[in-house]
Amino acid sequence: MVRNSRDTDGDDLPPETGQDAGPARATRGPRRAPARAAVVDAPVDDALLARLDRADELAAAGSAAEAAEAYSAVIAVSPDLVRAVTGLGAALAAQRKFDAAEKELRRAQRLAPDSFDVHLQLGTALYKRGVYAAAVTALRRAVELDGTSVTAYLILGEALNQMAESDAAIEALEEAVRLQPDNTRAYYAMGIAYDRKGNPERAAEMYRLSRETSNR
Repeated sequence: MVRNSRDTDGDDLPPETGQDAGPARATRGPRRAPARAAVVDAPVDDALLARLDRADELAAAGSAAEAAEAYSAVIAVSPDLVRAVTGLGAALAAQRKFDAAEKELRRAQRLAPDSFDVHLQLGTALYKRGVYAAAVTALRRAVELDGTSVTAYLILGEALNQMAESDAAIEALEEAVRLQPDNTRAYYAMGIAYDRKGNPERAAEMYRLSRETSNR
């Protein structure tokens, strides 16, 4: 019997290094942006950058509504600042305002078609919404742009699980575990995939690893 996933909306993402939790930083002067972003926002003045940093802090603290207001205020001054547009989309998705979130994230995608952060946030929002095929498209692009993101591989694997594409799900989830060997959620999702494939022994092994890593 196939288990239901404990994590179906993408809210409980694993910790990892890098900027997966939010959009790429705007730059102050000539500072180089992370390679994964692929697109660099135009430099902004210190006052606007401080407001953008504050919006990111609110988002990281889970204050999605306040973060959305802060990002919107930045966008009112600089409408095409990719980091702000992406942050607004992610903050709206966190409030389950999916129509508005997708609108902002699609705009960010048009502004920065090669940005890892944009594709990750878009894929995550679509996954939360339950639009799994579109989420897979965005997340596959994300891992093309940055093959070191645990979060991107994890949500990609879970989205593929939801589509009953077990082999592809396992492939993505194995990448997540390769990058983060103690990823409890990835093991659990692999258990679901192996259950669906009719391999209860392998599924049981994955569920065991999920329990063991959760106790570390």
